[in-house]
Amino acid sequence: MKSRILRPRNPALSAPPGTVTPPPGAVTPLIRLMAYDNDQLVEQVIQSADEVRPHLNKWPVLWVDVDGLADAHLIQELGEMFGLHPLALEDVVHTHQRSKVEDYDTNIFMVTRMVNPVEKGEKLEQVGLFLGKNFVVSFQERPGDCFDPVRDRIRKGGRRTRLANADYLAYALLDALVDSYFPLLELYGDTLDELEDGVMEATGGNAIMTQIHETKRMLYGLRHVIWPLRDALSLLSQEHDLISDDTRFFLRDCQDHVMQQLDILENYRERAAGLTDLHLSVISMRMNEVMKVLTIIATVFMPLTFIVGVYGMNFDTSLPGNMPELHWPFAYPALWGVMIVMAAGMMAFFYRMGWISLGKKEGDDET
Repeated sequence: MKSRILRPRNPALSAPPGTVTPPPGAVTPLIRLMAYDNDQLVEQVIQSADEVRPHLNKWPVLWVDVDGLADAHLIQELGEMFGLHPLALEDVVHTHQRSKVEDYDTNIFMVTRMVNPVEKGEKLEQVGLFLGKNFVVSFQERPGDCFDPVRDRIRKGGRRTRLANADYLAYALLDALVDSYFPLLELYGDTLDELEDGVMEATGGNAIMTQIHETKRMLYGLRHVIWPLRDALSLLSQEHDLISDDTRFFLRDCQDHVMQQLDILENYRERAAGLTDLHLSVISMRMNEVMKVLTIIATVFMPLTFIVGVYGMNFDTSLPGNMPELHWPFAYPALWGVMIVMAAGMMAFFYRMGWISLGKKEGDDET
């Protein structure tokens, strides 16, 4: 028997702490720089970390946005340039982090997930934010984000955005990130409405159960993202040298949005769970209707089968005691009349008992 050497599936798992190892499938980074004060704005797409150095400590607010995590050397260079902790840089490239906030004295590290509007299917991706005294550094898994409204406000020279410090920029990015969940929640709400209609109309068959379970799985995954974000924003709202009192008020408002999303999400999860029970109830109700119809048909034909079975017996009819009614002139029509009357009487009895209904009842069209 050959021996097998066990190897870790992810090489980063066996690396020393603080090692920056790009995740599988990482894309080549695109670096965008925005530096501004009350009157001026510099916006560039740069190719290397060296192009950032001329802007260090020159502007009240410097924002470096890195879209793509394939270049470990670039990430380490930016980490050394801005004094970012190696463990935080390691969390940047480990793209399955739980939303959290970590304080490294000279900077604050925040990690959460964002709805990428460019990705088909509203795919979530991890975003890492570093907040320093006069800088914000953000890392994303791939190009495309929800930060364009923030960039437009900076370009237009919004009074609060341009006069505020780096902490307000970090809040604006977090607020845009939190708001990106609302369209996704609206999409899930529409999906639940369609599923509910399909369940009530019983048009989806067995496939609708698969859709319900898939929706429940997506809602659970989104809850796993938003729930820890509430705690992370709560930590940011506390006193810190890098966050002003004015910005903390805005962070609390952002936290309120997260609480609202959690309420909506819990409502959707309850609806999704109820759809499974509703689907089973509808199937059971329709099965009961089918069984009722079959039972009524069988019940009506039981006495008729008995009658034709009696007269189908092979007795010698020449003898006076063996079915003398067969010799009557109108025996055959009379037998049919008895069976018809018996069947009609049983149907009338079932109708009076409410076991069957003919046509629509009064008030069915009223809404």
